[in-house]
Amino acid sequence: MMPGAEVFYSVIQGYLSLPSSIRIAQQQTNDQIEECITDDCEEELAEKNQIKSLLGKRMKGELLLATNFNNNSPPHLATRILDVMESYHEPTPEVYDAVIASYGKCALEYLAQIPSSVIESGNGGSEEDASDGEDDANEESKGDMIIDKEQSNQYSLYYTQAWKCAKAALQLLNRSEDLYHETGKNISRLPGVSSYATVMDVYKALAVNSADVVLVDSKKNSRDDAMNVWKNLRQRRLEMYRLNDPNFATDEGGRRSRYNILPGEVTKSVEDTFEYAYNLLCESSPSYADDESLELSLMEEHQKIGTFHFNQLIFDLANYPQTFSGLLAQDLLEFMVSTVSSTPKNERGSNPNVPKPTVETINGVLKAWMVTPNYHDAVARRVESVLAKLAGWQSDGTLWGITPDTVSYNTCINCWKQSGIPGAAERATEILALMEDESTNIAPDAISYCSCISAWAECAATNPRAGANAEAILTRMHSRGKENEDAPQPTTRCFNAVLLAYANGKQKGGGKRALELLRFMESLHAEGYDDCQPDKYTFNIVMKALAKSKENGAAEKASQLLRRMEQSYDKGSTLQPDIFSYNIVLDAFSRIGDSESAEKLLQQMYDNSERGSSAKPNAHSYTAVLTAWARNGDDKAVATTRAEELFNNFERKYAAGETDVQADTSCYNALINVWAKSGERKALYRVTQILSTMEELGLQGGDESVAPNSRTYCAVLDCIARSRNFKAYNKALEVIQRMEDFYAEGHESTRPCARAYSIVISTIARSRKRDKAVKAQDMLRRMESEYVKGNVAARPTVYSYNGVLNAAAFTSGDERDQEEAFRVACLTFDELRISEYLQPTHVSYGTFLKAIRKLMPDSEIREKLVTSVFRRCCKEGLVGEMVLREMKALSSPDFYQSLLEEIDTKLGIPPKSFSANVVERDYDWRE
Repeated sequence: MMPGAEVFYSVIQGYLSLPSSIRIAQQQTNDQIEECITDDCEEELAEKNQIKSLLGKRMKGELLLATNFNNNSPPHLATRILDVMESYHEPTPEVYDAVIASYGKCALEYLAQIPSSVIESGNGGSEEDASDGEDDANEESKGDMIIDKEQSNQYSLYYTQAWKCAKAALQLLNRSEDLYHETGKNISRLPGVSSYATVMDVYKALAVNSADVVLVDSKKNSRDDAMNVWKNLRQRRLEMYRLNDPNFATDEGGRRSRYNILPGEVTKSVEDTFEYAYNLLCESSPSYADDESLELSLMEEHQKIGTFHFNQLIFDLANYPQTFSGLLAQDLLEFMVSTVSSTPKNERGSNPNVPKPTVETINGVLKAWMVTPNYHDAVARRVESVLAKLAGWQSDGTLWGITPDTVSYNTCINCWKQSGIPGAAERATEILALMEDESTNIAPDAISYCSCISAWAECAATNPRAGANAEAILTRMHSRGKENEDAPQPTTRCFNAVLLAYANGKQKGGGKRALELLRFMESLHAEGYDDCQPDKYTFNIVMKALAKSKENGAAEKASQLLRRMEQSYDKGSTLQPDIFSYNIVLDAFSRIGDSESAEKLLQQMYDNSERGSSAKPNAHSYTAVLTAWARNGDDKAVATTRAEELFNNFERKYAAGETDVQADTSCYNALINVWAKSGERKALYRVTQILSTMEELGLQGGDESVAPNSRTYCAVLDCIARSRNFKAYNKALEVIQRMEDFYAEGHESTRPCARAYSIVISTIARSRKRDKAVKAQDMLRRMESEYVKGNVAARPTVYSYNGVLNAAAFTSGDERDQEEAFRVACLTFDELRISEYLQPTHVSYGTFLKAIRKLMPDSEIREKLVTSVFRRCCKEGLVGEMVLREMKALSSPDFYQSLLEEIDTKLGIPPKSFSANVVERDYDWRE
């Protein structure tokens, strides 16, 4: 069974998110190292020796860099996973780019350990050999820089490791190019520009850092080698991005132009270059060509083409985005710079036909990159590369006095915000910090802070610290504003971005913190901060944060905020609640099963709409109320009755012409859930009836708005499992088969998922079939087969395996049936234990021990098996209540106590760690 591409990518991202293998460690004595390592377990000896050898390397009076770039480094581990991935899938350019970027980061970290003074002295000093007879002093002389032999060897080691990283990155880029050609030059497999940029940057850094003082004899030509690779990569990038495009031409000698898009022959004059780029945009964008207001007085013959004209064309590339906008804008910038550099300095300012770039030019190029579509995730890195090139042009005097401004850096922050790249928010924060540094002379404005905070809001779903980090930036903004009246002050947009980070995130106490921020915002507005007035969006976000927080009283607090909005609007403010405001509060009530409050609010919405309010209930509103009844724990009979009445009322309104209240899939799913959780005898009949209606209307009738999805089928299967009906086994098999058949016919919404299969396995386990263990195992195999075919949603979970173990543990029948069930239990537990992507839980161990107790006769063999399983369970920290209960039932008190003492003394595992990895909760396959 081979995981899908998404699984491989997730594992690769996981490895790349690990800390770098490069570590700075303070010099420690061997005695200190011994104190840091315990001898509780023999298996720690290997790790202890590894740590001792790593920390045992010394450098006098300074920090030690552990340069062991080995097979356990994050990029190397990721590459191993990528190797396997290539055997079964076609990795996307983003996968290669991520690993290449990690190698590039490691290489630059190694090179950063070589002091610049060493590089300068090595590159610019004399080349005389160290004199003989000075071995005792153990020193080498290189220009004005004197370092000892040990330091020279250490620097050489850093440089060697950087070369290894660079070569590994280059090999991955080669593989990415090969895949592109093997797939028929599929544009979706075109290597990202950022991959080329990363490898080129690394090799250029190797050339710059190739001081003689850090090189051994075998590396003396490394500077030339690195530059040759850099030149080759530049040409390869040009070839790759010009392939099969008629616009990409060669010069008169048949050579490729130095530009990404501009052919060599047109760059001989300013007019030809401008005309070619202008015509290319007109040909690619009809809306641009047809816009008479953009008919350039530019192209008139009596005018000289200069900076204004190039800037206008670059702005047009940003305003009319094309797939080549970023590339062509950067080509125009490069052409302008080359024109300036080839012009005598005394003529650059006075000659109007020398299009010298301005800061507006730079910002136009950055914006063109920002809006370039279908450019993988390379835009943010390309924008930063433009600023890096500008720094180079400043330093060599080509663009003296042209410096990026606040808009430049804001564009860069926005690109990172929109990129979706892991670590984008962190990078945006670093750029903001650079702007805050007074030495840069580029002050951030309110947009800078708002964009950076929004970057944290974008990643809040995966980063539990996003809300706190966003708030820290807002606090910093407020503090700087208090210290300096010219500094930007917090605005409503900034507060809303922080609130959104809490609303989108999973941070504990997010709802409470959002409410406190709202109060702080209101207090600032009362103090005279006019730009901090809460708006409708502010209240909606705070109510959303409360609704998702699961905090006590959160729903009531959200309801109070809604009432405040209503009262404020009645008094003449602009805080009129919209449909989102009401639906957020309905969701809050549904989460806690407060069906009565939800129904009252629904009725209030109708009453308000009759008085002119635009917040009229829609399908989402009804779904929330139905869900509240499904979660109501009081009278289930009342719940089903009220749910049916609500649904029928909904249908009647639609039939009467209220088209905005049409029932959709979510409404039907909520109604099914009410019946599934009711426990009523007719629930099974009703949910299957609803499912048939949805299949008839949605899948066979073509109305996709009511087509059943995976959640629909899971809710029906849940009802079947709860029913305890003697036909439940056959019903469950019938439903999962229908699900598979519709999916095979092309109905993507019915894709069978792991939860659906797990519910079927549990239903089998609850049946009275004598061979239910085998049947459950067959369903697991069916599930695995679906996953191997490419259905990643069907990947088995630990609940699936536990369901099979449970089926085996509760198998009745004769001796032969129980032997077969025990075989299934052993095989399933072993598969779970050696799985590449799953690990047993305390429930897995407890259920397997139950199977041993019920299916295996008391004997010395059983005692040895129990001992082995329990030892492993203790070692993995998974001794939960279920395990303890089964162990007490399996063995005598004396044997159980002696086993605990043996594990403690012989294996060195203290009892307090037995349950370190247990998450105790009521186990339910429906979760």
